[in-house]
Amino acid sequence: MIHEKTTANAEARKAAHADETPVEPHAHGGDLLRMAEAAGRDPASLLDFSVNVRPEGPPEFIRRALFRAMNALEAYPSPHAEEACRAAARHHGLDAARFVFGNGSNELIHALARALKKRGVPGVYIVEPAFSEYALACRCAGLEVRRVWGGIAGENLGEGRGNLSEERLPTPSKDFYEGKDDQQVPEGTHSGFPQDAPEGWAVFLANPGNPSGLFRNAEDCLDLMRSRHDLLWIIDEAFIEYAGPEEEVSVLRRLPANGAALRSLTKFHAVPGVRLGYLAASPDVAEAVRAEIPAWSVNAFALAAALAVFADRSDFADRTRAENDERRADLAAALAALPGVEVYPSAANYLLFRWPHPIHLGSILLKQFGIALRDCSNYHGLGKGWFRAAVRFPEDHRRLADALRAVLETPAASFLSSNASPDLADRDSIKSKV
Repeated sequence: MIHEKTTANAEARKAAHADETPVEPHAHGGDLLRMAEAAGRDPASLLDFSVNVRPEGPPEFIRRALFRAMNALEAYPSPHAEEACRAAARHHGLDAARFVFGNGSNELIHALARALKKRGVPGVYIVEPAFSEYALACRCAGLEVRRVWGGIAGENLGEGRGNLSEERLPTPSKDFYEGKDDQQVPEGTHSGFPQDAPEGWAVFLANPGNPSGLFRNAEDCLDLMRSRHDLLWIIDEAFIEYAGPEEEVSVLRRLPANGAALRSLTKFHAVPGVRLGYLAASPDVAEAVRAEIPAWSVNAFALAAALAVFADRSDFADRTRAENDERRADLAAALAALPGVEVYPSAANYLLFRWPHPIHLGSILLKQFGIALRDCSNYHGLGKGWFRAAVRFPEDHRRLADALRAVLETPAASFLSSNASPDLADRDSIKSKV
Protein backbone atom coordinates (compact mmCIF):
# COMPACT_ATOMS: atom_id res chain seq x y z
CA MET A 1 0.00 0.00 0.00
CA ILE A 2 1.28 3.48 -0.86
CA HIS A 3 0.82 5.89 2.01
CA GLU A 4 -0.09 9.53 1.53
CA LYS A 5 2.92 11.82 1.44
CA THR A 6 3.30 13.84 4.62
CA THR A 7 4.68 17.35 5.00
CA ALA A 8 7.83 15.86 6.50
CA ASN A 9 8.29 13.69 3.45
CA ALA A 10 7.83 16.68 1.17
CA GLU A 11 10.51 18.57 3.09
CA ALA A 12 12.80 15.55 2.82
CA ARG A 13 12.36 15.55 -0.96
CA LYS A 14 13.13 19.24 -1.11
CA ALA A 15 16.32 18.71 0.90
CA ALA A 16 17.54 15.82 -1.24
CA HIS A 17 18.88 17.79 -4.21
CA ALA A 18 20.68 14.83 -5.75
CA ASP A 19 17.69 12.51 -5.68
CA GLU A 20 14.16 13.78 -6.23
CA THR A 21 12.43 10.40 -6.42
CA PRO A 22 9.13 10.57 -4.45
CA VAL A 23 9.48 9.43 -0.84
CA GLU A 24 7.28 6.37 -0.98
CA PRO A 25 7.77 2.88 0.40
CA HIS A 26 8.75 0.29 -2.20
CA ALA A 27 7.29 -3.18 -2.38
CA HIS A 28 9.47 -5.78 -0.72
CA GLY A 29 9.83 -9.51 -1.08
CA GLY A 30 7.84 -11.86 1.10
CA ASP A 31 4.58 -9.87 0.96
CA LEU A 32 2.44 -13.00 0.77
CA LEU A 33 -0.91 -11.27 1.19
CA ARG A 34 -0.28 -8.84 -1.68
CA MET A 35 1.09 -11.56 -3.94
CA ALA A 36 -1.74 -13.96 -3.17
CA GLU A 37 -4.33 -11.29 -3.97
CA ALA A 38 -2.59 -10.55 -7.28
CA ALA A 39 -2.46 -14.24 -8.13
CA GLY A 40 -5.97 -15.06 -6.96
CA ARG A 41 -4.52 -17.86 -4.83
CA ASP A 42 -4.28 -18.97 -1.23
CA PRO A 43 -1.09 -17.50 0.32
CA ALA A 44 -0.10 -20.95 1.59
CA SER A 45 -0.11 -22.30 -1.97
CA LEU A 46 2.57 -19.92 -3.27
CA LEU A 47 6.16 -21.05 -3.83
CA ASP A 48 7.95 -17.96 -2.57
CA PHE A 49 11.38 -17.20 -4.05
CA SER A 50 10.99 -13.51 -3.17
CA VAL A 51 11.96 -13.83 0.50
CA ASN A 52 15.53 -14.65 1.52
CA VAL A 53 15.22 -16.92 4.53
CA ARG A 54 16.39 -20.42 5.36
CA PRO A 55 13.84 -22.71 3.65
CA GLU A 56 13.64 -25.18 6.56
CA GLY A 57 12.43 -22.43 8.86
CA PRO A 58 13.92 -21.61 12.27
CA PRO A 59 16.24 -24.03 14.07
CA GLU A 60 14.92 -26.08 16.95
CA PHE A 61 16.77 -24.06 19.59
CA ILE A 62 14.85 -20.93 18.57
CA ARG A 63 11.53 -22.77 18.44
CA ARG A 64 12.12 -23.98 22.01
CA ALA A 65 13.03 -20.46 23.15
CA LEU A 66 9.86 -19.00 21.62
CA PHE A 67 7.76 -21.68 23.28
CA ARG A 68 9.33 -20.93 26.67
CA ALA A 69 8.68 -17.21 26.17
CA MET A 70 4.94 -17.94 26.13
CA ASN A 71 5.17 -18.71 29.84
CA ALA A 72 6.31 -15.18 30.68
CA LEU A 73 3.92 -13.04 28.66
CA GLU A 74 2.50 -11.37 31.76
CA ALA A 75 5.79 -9.50 32.27
CA TYR A 76 7.08 -6.55 30.26
CA PRO A 77 10.29 -7.14 28.33
CA SER A 78 13.28 -4.96 29.20
CA PRO A 79 12.74 -1.43 27.81
CA HIS A 80 15.76 -1.50 25.50
CA ALA A 81 16.59 -5.21 25.29
CA GLU A 82 19.37 -4.84 27.83
CA GLU A 83 19.82 -8.63 28.17
CA ALA A 84 20.32 -8.92 24.41
CA CYS A 85 22.88 -6.08 24.44
CA ARG A 86 24.87 -7.88 27.13
CA ALA A 87 24.62 -11.19 25.25
CA ALA A 88 25.78 -9.54 22.02
CA ALA A 89 28.67 -7.93 23.89
CA ARG A 90 29.83 -11.31 25.18
CA HIS A 91 29.43 -12.89 21.74
CA HIS A 92 31.33 -10.20 19.83
CA GLY A 93 33.80 -9.16 22.51
CA LEU A 94 32.69 -5.52 22.61
CA ASP A 95 31.18 -3.29 25.29
CA ALA A 96 27.40 -3.57 25.74
CA ALA A 97 27.07 0.21 25.34
CA ARG A 98 27.94 -0.22 21.67
CA PHE A 99 24.83 -2.28 20.85
CA VAL A 100 21.25 -1.26 20.08
CA PHE A 101 18.46 -3.73 19.38
CA GLY A 102 15.32 -2.96 17.42
CA ASN A 103 12.17 -4.34 15.88
CA GLY A 104 14.07 -5.63 12.87
CA SER A 105 17.05 -3.94 11.24
CA ASN A 106 14.63 -1.73 9.30
CA GLU A 107 13.58 0.07 12.48
CA LEU A 108 17.26 0.64 13.22
CA ILE A 109 17.88 2.03 9.72
CA HIS A 110 15.14 4.62 10.23
CA ALA A 111 16.26 5.41 13.79
CA LEU A 112 19.85 5.78 12.61
CA ALA A 113 18.81 8.19 9.87
CA ARG A 114 16.98 10.40 12.38
CA ALA A 115 19.94 10.25 14.74
CA LEU A 116 22.35 11.25 11.97
CA LYS A 117 20.21 14.25 11.09
CA LYS A 118 20.16 15.41 14.72
CA ARG A 119 23.93 14.97 14.93
CA GLY A 120 24.40 17.35 12.00
CA VAL A 121 25.21 14.85 9.26
CA PRO A 122 24.29 16.61 5.97
CA GLY A 123 23.64 13.55 3.83
CA VAL A 124 24.42 9.98 2.89
CA TYR A 125 25.88 8.06 -0.02
CA ILE A 126 24.18 4.77 -0.85
CA VAL A 127 26.19 2.12 -2.66
CA GLU A 128 23.78 0.74 -5.27
CA PRO A 129 22.02 -1.49 -6.05
CA ALA A 130 20.72 -1.50 -2.50
CA PHE A 131 17.80 -2.00 -0.12
CA SER A 132 15.32 0.80 -0.84
CA GLU A 133 14.73 1.56 2.85
CA TYR A 134 18.14 3.24 3.15
CA ALA A 135 17.05 6.07 0.88
CA LEU A 136 13.51 6.16 2.23
CA ALA A 137 14.69 6.44 5.83
CA CYS A 138 17.33 9.05 5.09
CA ARG A 139 15.16 11.28 2.98
CA CYS A 140 12.26 11.10 5.44
CA ALA A 141 14.76 12.26 8.06
CA GLY A 142 15.72 15.22 5.86
CA LEU A 143 19.14 13.94 4.80
CA GLU A 144 20.44 14.54 1.30
CA VAL A 145 20.82 11.27 -0.62
CA ARG A 146 23.42 10.59 -3.29
CA ARG A 147 24.00 7.26 -4.98
CA VAL A 148 27.17 5.52 -6.08
CA TRP A 149 27.39 2.43 -8.25
CA GLY A 150 28.87 -0.48 -6.34
CA GLY A 151 28.34 -3.02 -9.09
CA ILE A 152 27.40 -6.66 -9.28
CA ALA A 153 29.64 -9.68 -9.62
CA GLY A 154 31.54 -9.35 -12.90
CA GLU A 155 30.82 -12.72 -14.48
CA ASN A 156 27.48 -14.23 -15.35
CA LEU A 157 27.04 -17.98 -15.00
CA GLY A 158 24.66 -18.51 -17.90
CA GLU A 159 24.99 -18.33 -21.67
CA GLY A 160 27.73 -16.04 -22.90
CA ARG A 161 29.95 -16.73 -19.90
CA GLY A 162 32.69 -14.21 -19.34
CA ASN A 163 33.29 -10.74 -17.99
CA LEU A 164 30.49 -8.27 -18.44
CA SER A 165 30.97 -5.55 -20.99
CA GLU A 166 29.90 -1.99 -20.32
CA GLU A 167 26.99 -2.53 -22.68
CA ARG A 168 25.60 -5.30 -20.46
CA LEU A 169 26.60 -3.94 -17.07
CA PRO A 170 24.28 -1.22 -15.72
CA THR A 171 26.15 2.05 -15.22
CA PRO A 172 25.15 5.33 -13.55
CA SER A 173 25.25 7.13 -16.91
CA LYS A 174 22.58 4.95 -18.51
CA ASP A 175 20.64 2.19 -16.75
CA PHE A 176 21.07 3.95 -13.41
CA TYR A 177 18.23 6.28 -14.39
CA GLU A 178 15.68 3.90 -15.87
CA GLY A 179 17.78 3.47 -19.04
CA LYS A 180 17.07 6.99 -20.30
CA ASP A 181 20.03 8.09 -22.41
CA ASP A 182 18.96 11.72 -22.24
CA GLN A 183 18.77 11.75 -18.43
CA GLN A 184 21.53 13.96 -17.08
CA VAL A 185 23.25 12.37 -14.10
CA PRO A 186 22.96 14.73 -11.12
CA GLU A 187 26.08 16.03 -9.45
CA GLY A 188 27.15 13.61 -6.75
CA THR A 189 26.38 10.43 -8.67
CA HIS A 190 29.56 8.41 -9.07
CA SER A 191 30.75 5.06 -10.33
CA GLY A 192 32.71 3.51 -7.49
CA PHE A 193 33.12 4.55 -3.87
CA PRO A 194 32.66 8.15 -2.72
CA GLN A 195 36.30 9.04 -2.02
CA ASP A 196 35.49 12.65 -2.90
CA ALA A 197 32.47 12.78 -0.59
CA PRO A 198 32.11 15.90 1.54
CA GLU A 199 33.44 15.69 5.07
CA GLY A 200 30.95 14.56 7.70
CA TRP A 201 28.69 12.49 5.44
CA ALA A 202 27.69 8.85 5.94
CA VAL A 203 27.82 5.85 3.59
CA PHE A 204 25.45 2.86 3.46
CA LEU A 205 27.12 -0.27 2.10
CA ALA A 206 25.49 -3.72 2.24
CA ASN A 207 27.83 -6.70 2.47
CA PRO A 208 26.88 -9.04 0.88
CA GLY A 209 24.97 -6.73 -1.42
CA ASN A 210 21.23 -7.04 -1.85
CA PRO A 211 20.08 -8.00 -4.46
CA SER A 212 23.48 -8.66 -6.04
CA GLY A 213 24.99 -10.98 -3.43
CA LEU A 214 28.33 -9.27 -4.12
CA PHE A 215 30.70 -9.82 -1.20
CA ARG A 216 33.64 -7.65 -0.17
CA ASN A 217 36.04 -9.19 2.31
CA ALA A 218 36.27 -7.63 5.74
CA GLU A 219 39.72 -6.15 5.19
CA ASP A 220 38.53 -4.31 2.06
CA CYS A 221 35.62 -2.81 4.01
CA LEU A 222 37.94 -1.80 6.85
CA ASP A 223 40.32 -0.20 4.33
CA LEU A 224 37.45 1.93 3.05
CA MET A 225 36.72 3.11 6.58
CA ARG A 226 40.39 3.89 7.22
CA SER A 227 40.69 5.76 3.92
CA ARG A 228 38.06 8.31 4.99
CA HIS A 229 38.03 8.80 8.76
CA ASP A 230 35.72 11.78 8.31
CA LEU A 231 32.85 9.63 6.97
CA LEU A 232 30.59 7.32 8.96
CA TRP A 233 30.55 3.93 7.21
CA ILE A 234 27.41 1.88 7.87
CA ILE A 235 27.94 -1.74 6.81
CA ASP A 236 24.71 -3.72 6.56
CA GLU A 237 25.60 -7.34 7.30
CA ALA A 238 22.08 -8.77 7.16
CA PHE A 239 23.30 -11.79 5.17
CA ILE A 240 26.90 -11.98 6.38
CA GLU A 241 26.56 -15.44 7.97
CA TYR A 242 26.12 -16.94 4.51
CA ALA A 243 29.45 -15.54 3.32
CA GLY A 244 31.60 -17.49 5.77
CA PRO A 245 32.46 -17.91 9.45
CA GLU A 246 31.50 -14.70 11.21
CA GLU A 247 34.91 -14.06 12.73
CA GLU A 248 36.46 -14.17 9.25
CA VAL A 249 33.98 -12.22 7.12
CA SER A 250 32.39 -9.63 9.43
CA VAL A 251 33.76 -6.20 10.32
CA LEU A 252 31.71 -6.00 13.50
CA ARG A 253 34.39 -7.09 15.97
CA ARG A 254 36.94 -4.75 14.38
CA LEU A 255 34.85 -1.62 13.89
CA PRO A 256 36.80 1.65 13.97
CA ALA A 257 35.29 4.75 15.55
CA ASN A 258 33.82 5.82 12.19
CA GLY A 259 32.17 2.46 11.52
CA ALA A 260 28.80 0.92 12.31
CA ALA A 261 27.41 -2.50 11.49
CA LEU A 262 23.79 -3.57 11.08
CA ARG A 263 22.86 -7.18 11.69
CA SER A 264 19.64 -9.13 11.26
CA LEU A 265 18.84 -12.24 13.27
CA THR A 266 15.86 -13.07 11.08
CA LYS A 267 17.43 -14.05 7.72
CA PHE A 268 19.94 -16.75 8.62
CA HIS A 269 17.69 -18.07 11.40
CA ALA A 270 14.44 -17.79 9.41
CA VAL A 271 12.32 -15.81 11.86
CA PRO A 272 11.30 -12.67 9.90
CA GLY A 273 7.94 -12.71 11.68
CA VAL A 274 9.66 -12.15 15.02
CA ARG A 275 11.31 -8.87 13.84
CA LEU A 276 14.77 -8.60 15.36
CA GLY A 277 17.93 -6.76 14.42
CA TYR A 278 20.79 -4.94 16.06
CA LEU A 279 23.33 -2.20 15.47
CA ALA A 280 26.93 -2.04 16.66
CA ALA A 281 28.58 1.38 16.66
CA SER A 282 30.63 3.72 18.80
CA PRO A 283 28.98 4.36 22.19
CA ASP A 284 27.91 7.89 21.26
CA VAL A 285 26.30 6.83 17.96
CA ALA A 286 24.65 3.87 19.67
CA GLU A 287 23.21 6.10 22.37
CA ALA A 288 21.88 8.55 19.77
CA VAL A 289 20.14 5.71 17.90
CA ARG A 290 18.77 4.23 21.13
CA ALA A 291 17.18 7.59 21.92
CA GLU A 292 15.18 7.33 18.66
CA ILE A 293 13.63 3.95 19.54
CA PRO A 294 10.62 3.76 21.89
CA ALA A 295 10.73 1.57 24.97
CA TRP A 296 9.72 -2.10 24.58
CA SER A 297 10.34 -2.11 20.84
CA VAL A 298 11.86 -5.60 21.19
CA ASN A 299 9.10 -7.89 22.42
CA ALA A 300 9.46 -10.96 24.63
CA PHE A 301 9.57 -13.38 21.70
CA ALA A 302 12.25 -11.41 19.86
CA LEU A 303 14.27 -11.08 23.06
CA ALA A 304 14.05 -14.83 23.66
CA ALA A 305 15.18 -15.51 20.08
CA ALA A 306 18.17 -13.17 20.46
CA LEU A 307 19.33 -14.84 23.67
CA ALA A 308 18.95 -18.27 22.07
CA VAL A 309 21.06 -17.28 19.05
CA PHE A 310 23.90 -15.90 21.16
CA ALA A 311 23.80 -18.93 23.48
CA ASP A 312 23.92 -21.48 20.67
CA ARG A 313 27.11 -23.55 20.60
CA SER A 314 25.98 -26.14 18.04
CA ASP A 315 27.18 -26.57 14.48
CA PHE A 316 24.00 -24.92 13.17
CA ALA A 317 25.82 -22.05 11.42
CA ASP A 318 28.34 -24.31 9.69
CA ARG A 319 25.64 -26.75 8.56
CA THR A 320 23.35 -24.00 7.31
CA ARG A 321 26.16 -22.35 5.38
CA ALA A 322 27.25 -25.62 3.77
CA GLU A 323 23.67 -26.50 2.81
CA ASN A 324 23.16 -23.05 1.32
CA ASP A 325 26.38 -23.27 -0.70
CA GLU A 326 25.27 -26.58 -2.21
CA ARG A 327 21.73 -25.41 -2.91
CA ARG A 328 22.88 -22.08 -4.33
CA ALA A 329 25.05 -23.94 -6.83
CA ASP A 330 22.05 -26.09 -7.73
CA LEU A 331 19.83 -23.03 -8.31
CA ALA A 332 22.56 -21.31 -10.33
CA ALA A 333 22.93 -24.36 -12.56
CA ALA A 334 19.17 -24.61 -13.08
CA LEU A 335 18.89 -20.95 -14.08
CA ALA A 336 22.08 -20.87 -16.15
CA ALA A 337 20.82 -23.78 -18.27
CA LEU A 338 17.99 -21.59 -19.59
CA PRO A 339 18.69 -19.95 -22.98
CA GLY A 340 19.55 -16.27 -22.70
CA VAL A 341 19.29 -16.07 -18.92
CA GLU A 342 22.22 -14.31 -17.24
CA VAL A 343 22.96 -15.50 -13.69
CA TYR A 344 25.40 -13.72 -11.39
CA PRO A 345 27.54 -15.13 -8.56
CA SER A 346 26.45 -14.52 -4.99
CA ALA A 347 27.82 -15.04 -1.49
CA ALA A 348 24.34 -14.94 0.05
CA ASN A 349 21.20 -17.09 -0.04
CA TYR A 350 19.85 -15.58 -3.27
CA LEU A 351 20.86 -15.11 -6.89
CA LEU A 352 20.43 -12.13 -9.18
CA PHE A 353 19.56 -12.97 -12.76
CA ARG A 354 18.59 -11.14 -15.93
CA TRP A 355 15.63 -12.28 -18.01
CA PRO A 356 16.06 -11.98 -21.79
CA HIS A 357 12.54 -10.98 -22.82
CA PRO A 358 10.56 -7.81 -22.03
CA ILE A 359 7.40 -9.53 -20.81
CA HIS A 360 5.71 -9.47 -17.43
CA LEU A 361 7.64 -12.41 -16.03
CA GLY A 362 6.80 -11.78 -12.39
CA SER A 363 3.08 -11.59 -13.10
CA ILE A 364 3.18 -14.66 -15.34
CA LEU A 365 4.95 -16.81 -12.78
CA LEU A 366 2.68 -15.64 -10.00
CA LYS A 367 -0.64 -16.04 -11.79
CA GLN A 368 0.06 -19.03 -13.97
CA PHE A 369 2.37 -21.08 -11.77
CA GLY A 370 1.95 -19.78 -8.23
CA ILE A 371 5.64 -18.85 -8.04
CA ALA A 372 6.87 -15.55 -6.60
CA LEU A 373 10.16 -13.88 -7.57
CA ARG A 374 11.56 -10.56 -6.39
CA ASP A 375 11.20 -8.14 -9.30
CA CYS A 376 14.32 -5.94 -9.08
CA SER A 377 13.18 -3.27 -11.53
CA ASN A 378 12.82 -0.77 -8.67
CA TYR A 379 16.45 -1.15 -7.61
CA HIS A 380 18.52 1.79 -8.79
CA GLY A 381 20.87 0.75 -11.55
CA LEU A 382 19.00 -2.37 -12.62
CA GLY A 383 15.62 -1.80 -14.26
CA LYS A 384 13.33 -4.12 -16.20
CA GLY A 385 14.33 -7.72 -16.65
CA TRP A 386 16.30 -8.11 -13.42
CA PHE A 387 15.05 -10.59 -10.81
CA ARG A 388 16.24 -12.09 -7.55
CA ALA A 389 15.52 -15.68 -6.57
CA ALA A 390 16.05 -17.04 -3.07
CA VAL A 391 17.88 -20.31 -2.53
CA ARG A 392 15.40 -23.02 -1.65
CA PHE A 393 15.27 -26.81 -1.98
CA PRO A 394 16.40 -28.56 -5.21
CA GLU A 395 12.85 -29.68 -6.00
CA ASP A 396 11.73 -26.04 -5.75
CA HIS A 397 14.53 -25.02 -8.09
CA ARG A 398 13.34 -27.60 -10.63
CA ARG A 399 9.81 -26.24 -10.44
CA LEU A 400 11.04 -22.69 -11.01
CA ALA A 401 13.29 -23.72 -13.90
CA ASP A 402 10.48 -25.71 -15.54
CA ALA A 403 8.15 -22.73 -15.28
CA LEU A 404 10.75 -20.37 -16.72
CA ARG A 405 11.46 -22.77 -19.57
CA ALA A 406 7.74 -22.97 -20.32
CA VAL A 407 7.59 -19.17 -20.48
CA LEU A 408 10.58 -19.09 -22.84
CA GLU A 409 9.01 -21.69 -25.13
CA THR A 410 5.57 -20.07 -25.25
CA PRO A 411 4.80 -17.13 -27.57
CA ALA A 412 4.52 -13.94 -25.57
CA ALA A 413 1.08 -13.24 -27.00
CA SER A 414 -0.23 -16.34 -25.25
CA PHE A 415 0.35 -14.67 -21.89
CA LEU A 416 -1.42 -11.43 -22.64
CA SER A 417 -4.99 -10.41 -23.11
CA SER A 418 -6.09 -8.62 -26.27
CA ASN A 419 -5.33 -5.20 -24.75
CA ALA A 420 -1.75 -6.22 -23.76
CA SER A 421 -2.57 -6.11 -20.07
CA PRO A 422 -0.22 -7.94 -17.73
CA ASP A 423 -3.26 -9.93 -16.59
CA LEU A 424 -2.90 -13.39 -18.03
CA ALA A 425 -4.98 -15.54 -20.30
CA ASP A 426 -5.05 -19.15 -21.46
CA ARG A 427 -4.05 -20.44 -18.01
CA ASP A 428 -4.69 -24.12 -18.74
CA SER A 429 -2.55 -24.29 -21.89
CA ILE A 430 0.41 -22.72 -20.11
CA LYS A 431 0.10 -24.95 -17.05
CA SER A 432 0.31 -28.00 -19.27
CA LYS A 433 3.91 -27.10 -20.15
CA VAL A 434 5.13 -27.53 -16.55
